[in-house]
Amino acid sequence: MIWGLCAVLALNDIIAKLKRGCIMKKKLALILAAIIAFSAAAGCSGGKASTSSGTAPATSSTAASTDTGKSGDPVKFLVYACVSGGTSESGRQCTLAAETAQWYINEKLGGFPSLGGRPIQIEVLDSTSDAATATLPLERALSKGGYTSVIGNSNSSIALTMLPILEKYKVPTVTGAAANKAVSDQGCSFVFQPAATSSSFIPTQLDFLADYAKRIGKDVKDLKLGLLYSNDAWGTDQSNNTRKQVSERGLKLVSDEGYEGSSFTDATPLITKIQNAGVDVILPSAYPNDLKLIFTAMNTLNYHPLVVGGGAAMTWPSLYKDLGDKVNGLTSVDSWCWDQKGAKENAGWMEMNAHYEEKNKEFLAGQGGPTLFSIMLAYEAVENAKSDDPVKVRDELRKLNKSNSKWFGVINGDGDFDDTTGLNTGSRAIILQWQNGKPTSVYPQEYATGVLLNPDTMKPFEKK
Repeated sequence: MIWGLCAVLALNDIIAKLKRGCIMKKKLALILAAIIAFSAAAGCSGGKASTSSGTAPATSSTAASTDTGKSGDPVKFLVYACVSGGTSESGRQCTLAAETAQWYINEKLGGFPSLGGRPIQIEVLDSTSDAATATLPLERALSKGGYTSVIGNSNSSIALTMLPILEKYKVPTVTGAAANKAVSDQGCSFVFQPAATSSSFIPTQLDFLADYAKRIGKDVKDLKLGLLYSNDAWGTDQSNNTRKQVSERGLKLVSDEGYEGSSFTDATPLITKIQNAGVDVILPSAYPNDLKLIFTAMNTLNYHPLVVGGGAAMTWPSLYKDLGDKVNGLTSVDSWCWDQKGAKENAGWMEMNAHYEEKNKEFLAGQGGPTLFSIMLAYEAVENAKSDDPVKVRDELRKLNKSNSKWFGVINGDGDFDDTTGLNTGSRAIILQWQNGKPTSVYPQEYATGVLLNPDTMKPFEKK
């Protein structure tokens, strides 16, 4: 009755203003529609207004808030991943991680307790692997409204294209494994980048090389290094950071080779060039199909330098499928390894890990893990906000850190989300080594649970 009376009074006032010429006729229709919708919603929801669908308003988004969500309505998350194209392995991992998160949240946590037990619904949307067209499906999805959070894209090139759309529709995203710091440097207030970026990858790689050199009785400055990278946003960022930090440390970079992934069909010329340069350590940043070509060429040329990869496909199950037991001994930096200390010390996380392995018959890998902890961080933000309104969830994400979050500690480092950029300021990379067909974390000690083996013998190093 009260809301109906308010609507009538408001309508009488508008008609009076119309007569005085204060309101244009075009605006009248819009205002009347808003009053009718508001009154109807109030009558159906016990006096609480629902958020309309369509274009996002200036201070909220098109997704419904808890004030209007019915007890059985799911809270919708969107995982935006490269399901098709050249990096489809990444999308496959993200999809499996999304399935695991939905199982755990709904079956083990009872959905969202703060929202009366409403379940989560995680939809996977294919961005394709082409950054030039990746914005189109995201724009279509967000323009329809209804999403509380976006997870991904783990491909940095695509994550960069998402930022204006996130700002436009005011939906927060937690970027999974995206490793290019430029993603959180663009001024988008709705992006959160939890995983270690390439700026921390390189110091970890080079620190590891110094440790490795000591183990084999050499000075790290005597090792001849070679860069090999894909000419995309991630690979270029990796190579730029590596050149700078190699120079600052006075190390020997004797080979620097980029390639175009779209036309990369034979790695033999590149590997021959690297071999002729006398490279002792190759630092590759490449995707699955490229790595298959690279390692095939190395085996054909009987060339076996130390390999310290730049993450991504160097840490994925597909590498074992391509190389078999020849994968053992290879090392790589990454933001994530399934058995790193923060993960193994979190009982809830290891329950998800066990479920993932049992169902999918493979380990939780370098794109799946960050996707999973990104979902759990967004889940926690919804719980803290007691709302599925994206702007409120964005504001709660800003507050999360290792001290107050159950899930932040799964990630290496003691960080939080920077108030301005959304970057996890304390994220740290890890070195993993393939052992018995599966990666294990081996460096640095504060995050690792495994022991580095000599890649030539696959036995522990003898003390020098």
